[in-house]
Amino acid sequence: MTTNITDERAARRYHQIAVLERQLTAVNQLIANSKQHTKELQEQADGLTQRMRIAARDEGELPLFDLDGE
Repeated sequence: MTTNITDERAARRYHQIAVLERQLTAVNQLIANSKQHTKELQEQADGLTQRMRIAARDEGELPLFDLDGE
């Protein structure tokens, strides 16, 4: 059994696919932007964790003991 598609139906299908391709491109761009933002936030979190570890070893910005002042 052979199915013939009319020109109008083919044009509608082509239009539908074109719309879906544009939507997919937009969503993929949002994903890329989100990944970049997530990377930047992770770098900030890593930096804060590092500063906390330094502070916990009493090497941070506000030392617990002022041994030079004694």
